[in-house]
Amino acid sequence: MECGDATAFDVGRVDGAFCDPARRRAGTGRRIFDPNAYSPPWDFVVGLAARVPRTVVKVAPGLDHALIPAGAEAEWVSVDGDLVEAALWCGELAGVPRRATVLREKEGPPVNASGRGGAPFYQLTGTGAVDAAVGPVRGFLYDPDPAVVRAHLVAELAADLDATLADPSIAYLYADAPRPTPFARCLEVTDVLPFSLKRLRALLRERRVGRVEILKRGSALEPEKLRRDLRLSGDAAASLVLTRVAGAPTVLICRPVPAAA
Repeated sequence: MECGDATAFDVGRVDGAFCDPARRRAGTGRRIFDPNAYSPPWDFVVGLAARVPRTVVKVAPGLDHALIPAGAEAEWVSVDGDLVEAALWCGELAGVPRRATVLREKEGPPVNASGRGGAPFYQLTGTGAVDAAVGPVRGFLYDPDPAVVRAHLVAELAADLDATLADPSIAYLYADAPRPTPFARCLEVTDVLPFSLKRLRALLRERRVGRVEILKRGSALEPEKLRRDLRLSGDAAASLVLTRVAGAPTVLICRPVPAAA
């Protein structure tokens, strides 16, 4: 084992490398957003991938796709719906352009997709360069896992679900029927309304909705402020989705579909 300056190491001596660049400033712990300020810097990391036949780089989940080296496989990983890490698999280790890996630690039994012990995991792959078709809001909404969204694999998921977007810039998918998938949460759409606080408040009061979860994509509204402004009262529950449909601010009233549906 050797300890020293990674940029001075003779990589010609090895046929594999793992690199986890420091993304926080020494002494302060502040996050570094400029990849060329990483340690080692991004230019070195990209060069490493070009010089070593098998290179793996741990990266921030928010990595700009434009920084991904040509020919590398970029993988995003989530655990129980939280995006936790990303990695670049370079050279001989690259299999597909983009991969989303979804782990479900809360599921059981503790056997993964390979039959080994551990949390169940599922993988979606594709080019990351395809656009999903756009159509109307339909009876069921799918909220893709963040690993799928960050890997730019929404179009691949849409194809699996026979679903479409209602707005080309918003990663909610809509379909006529629910299908089981580990890559998205499914909600049944009961109402589609142009956003109006007054109209929404009246409808929820009429249905005696006293508890709501609020999801949003493409909306500037603050969920907790909206919750206060709705002045909810009642014993029923609903899911509110704040989004855009064909560019227009829209609220969808939904109810969750059981995962087994």
